[in-house]
Amino acid sequence: MIKIGFLGCAHVHAATYCEELSLSQQGCSVAVFDPDRARADAFAAAHAAHDLTVASTPEALCAMVDAVIITGEHVTYPEHVAVAATAGVPVLCEKPLGTSAEAAKSILSSGAWLSVAFPVRYAQPVRQAKAAIENGSLGALVAMSGTNHAAFPGGFFGTRSESGGGALIDHVVHLADALRWLTGCEYRTVYAEAGRFSRVGDVEDAGQVVVTTTDGAWASIDPSWSRPVGMPGANDLVMTLWFENGRLSIDAFARHGLLVDEGGAVTQLPYGRSMDAELLDDWLTAIRLGSAPPVPMEDGWKATQVALAALTSAQYGTVVDITDQKDGSA
Repeated sequence: MIKIGFLGCAHVHAATYCEELSLSQQGCSVAVFDPDRARADAFAAAHAAHDLTVASTPEALCAMVDAVIITGEHVTYPEHVAVAATAGVPVLCEKPLGTSAEAAKSILSSGAWLSVAFPVRYAQPVRQAKAAIENGSLGALVAMSGTNHAAFPGGFFGTRSESGGGALIDHVVHLADALRWLTGCEYRTVYAEAGRFSRVGDVEDAGQVVVTTTDGAWASIDPSWSRPVGMPGANDLVMTLWFENGRLSIDAFARHGLLVDEGGAVTQLPYGRSMDAELLDDWLTAIRLGSAPPVPMEDGWKATQVALAALTSAQYGTVVDITDQKDGSA
């Protein structure tokens, strides 16, 4: 079994990955580090079945494990990637790939064996759509749209100095990557508007993004945290793609059932193997076989670049041309 440690546990997906690893045939969670020792202790206690060791430093954690998952505050990613690269341990890094072009450049030049956590690629409807597109019968891409709604995730996501931004950083990257992975498009320009409607910290919680591609297509992206906390199905990820010869509609989270408890509360429960489990399995398989990272960091930069450009566009009210930003340089 591949021994896995968590570098940071502030991210909401840290708990998800830890629980998914309890079912894995390839890897197991053994350690956690977080700069907030109380948070690390609480994480270990919440996952007591894993018997996690709480490491005193990132370096100490890397010495205990075979691979790491980076799930701290976004601003910590360059530092933690650098430690993992020095230790020579493979990395699964949460998105975004840095909170600035400079941070992304640091990660890209780190020399780390790093795969980016883009689980949407592993959703069954998305995989089916990719197969349909690769068939070639749909013809040239014309336009795309995507929505990724949710409730405010809480925690550091509402603090710009730790997250780098709000909904534009949190959700634009998922859709920018999924649309690019599906179609092979490359992005040219980004225009965005954003607002703070629920006043969740000092970040935007709603926005609309319009991008163009180098081939003349365009896409609209709605990444808003516009759903009330506790709403059934608060998280969605829906994409529509128009081609010369047809249209594809994709609901990444469509595979679910409804559970109504005795009090009338409604919960949406996904069925089948989760996209997070598929993501982890692909990552662990690549480590075991000595293969290339399944989601290379360059793909992480391409998606992060769109999110960072959206933040700039929303701030200044301008269209941002990203075609000259190829390697994380501003």
